Amino acid sequence: MKKIGILGGTFDPFHNGHMSIGEESIKEVGLDLLILLPANVSPFKVNREMELEEHRINMLEKFVSVHPNFKLSKIEIDTDTVSYTYDTMQRLRSIYKNDKLYFICGSDSLMTVDSWYKGKELLKSTAFIVANRPGFSLDSLKSKIQHYEDIYGSEIFLLSNPPLNISSTEIKKKLKYGRSIRDMVPKEIEKYIDEYSLYR
Repeated sequence: MKKIGILGGTFDPFHNGHMSIGEESIKEVGLDLLILLPANVSPFKVNREMELEEHRINMLEKFVSVHPNFKLSKIEIDTDTVSYTYDTMQRLRSIYKNDKLYFICGSDSLMTVDSWYKGKELLKSTAFIVANRPGFSLDSLKSKIQHYEDIYGSEIFLLSNPPLNISSTEIKKKLKYGRSIRDMVPKEIEKYIDEYSLYR
């Protein structure tokens, strides 16, 4: 049985903050594989402008080609409907039947999981890995984790490393004004963004 982490997002673009969470999850939880799951339409970002799907996928393909512990899954991208975490995890379980799956998210997301679509069922059926966000109360997060564990029997692993304070919004702003993003994204992503003049 393999341990597989699932890290979803719009990845617009994928950056060092995402990579750090993924690498730390592999290290701390002992994951055998980390699957990057780009969203087609996130229910929290409907009507928000994003880079072309083709470019978001191509950037991730460049990244996973040189990072063997990471893999790209397009099961959400290949659907034409809004993506819900519970449904996606059910589909992934049907693919990785003999493996243990961990859903990876930030502390801000974890705080509201029980209000998501089938969130309570998700907390009962899925193991979580959580990265605390910069400036987020660690005590509040630990209290919420304890609540989920007590009420739903949830299995939640809290990463110990401080996450990088990087956002896609900040990256796009720098690119718009012609500033370097070298310290914010993997070099494969930086090269692709420069080659196709994205986010200008």
